[in-house]
Amino acid sequence: MPKSRKRKATVPAPPPPRRRPRPRMEYRARSDEAWYGARVVVQQGLLRVMFENSTEDADEWYDPGADFASPGDVDALRARFRQECLPLDHAHCGDLRPGDKLCLAYYIHGEVEELKYYDAVLETVERAAHGVEGCACRFTVRWTEGPRSGCLDKVGIKVVCCVPESPIQDPVLSEFLDDLTKKFGEDQGTATTASQQAAPTPISDSEEELCRVLLSLKRAPKSPTGKS
Repeated sequence: MPKSRKRKATVPAPPPPRRRPRPRMEYRARSDEAWYGARVVVQQGLLRVMFENSTEDADEWYDPGADFASPGDVDALRARFRQECLPLDHAHCGDLRPGDKLCLAYYIHGEVEELKYYDAVLETVERAAHGVEGCACRFTVRWTEGPRSGCLDKVGIKVVCCVPESPIQDPVLSEFLDDLTKKFGEDQGTATTASQQAAPTPISDSEEELCRVLLSLKRAPKSPTGKS
C-alpha cells in the first residue's frame, strides 16, 4: 500500500484587490457610423478602440502623428465617445419630451441580418395604457444618423435607448485626448514666438527723423564748385 503523503499546511492567499470597474462607454465607428460598446487602450502611443463582442481585426486605431491636423480633429474624436445608453424603462416613458435625443436599434437586412444602433430625435409620443407587457406607447422619431437619416419612423419602446447628457469619463481616453490638445497649444505658442522674433523691430521716432535728414542730404543738388 502506498504511503500517504502528508499535506503541508497552506496559508490562504489574500484576496486580490478589487479593481474599479472601467466606465462603460459607447463609440461611433468610422466604418458604418453606428454606436457600439467599446473600451480603449494606448499601445505604443496609438489609441486602440476595441469593440465588445468583436474580433481584433475590427479594432480601430488613431495615430497622433497622422490622424490629427488641428484641435478640431481632437474634438471630433472626443465626440465619438459617450457613456452607455440605457434602454428606456417602461415606467419612465412619460419622462420623454419632443426634442430628446435617443439611440435606436435598427435591423439591417441582407445576407446576414445585423442589429445596429443609430441616433434619432423624438418628435411626438402617442400615449397608450400600459398592460401586462408594459409600455404600449408609440414614438415618432426623426433619424439623425444611419441609413434612415432625415426620415421619420414610428417605433415601440423595445428599440429605444436614452442618450446620457453627462460627458464620458474614461481615464485612458481623457489622458490621450488631453495630451493632444496640450500639444497643439504648445505648437501654437511656439509658432507665435517664432513669428514675433521674425517680425522687424519697429523704428523709433528719433531714428525715423534721422533717416529723413540723411536722405534729404543725399538727394540735395551739388554746387558748381563741387561743394554742396
